[in-house]
Amino acid sequence: MHEHGIGRELWKVIEEQAKQNNLMKITKISIVVGKASGIEKELLVHTMKDHIIPGTFASYAELEFINEDLTAQCNACKKNIDVSKMETMFCPECGSSDIVILSGNDCFVKSIEGE
Repeated sequence: MHEHGIGRELWKVIEEQAKQNNLMKITKISIVVGKASGIEKELLVHTMKDHIIPGTFASYAELEFINEDLTAQCNACKKNIDVSKMETMFCPECGSSDIVILSGNDCFVKSIEGE
């Protein structure tokens, strides 16, 4: 279950952001989970809620998990690509294989709120 390791890394970011902003209590945490990140969102939610956050200064924080769709762009023709409609790994506009993922393959802390 690599979600536990990912949860620990997210927690390090949360702690650092709280320290930088002089927060003594975290009231809300927003985490983005890309649909192509390879992360099982349900396992990450379980890890954060049941193993990482209890007993911390974020114990009663609202946890928000945001799904991020996979988006891409063709480097050849510069067209944005609707990845859900792709049938191959080639640009549906020009046929190039020079495609870059723009979003949807990461997991990160979007924001924290607190006092």
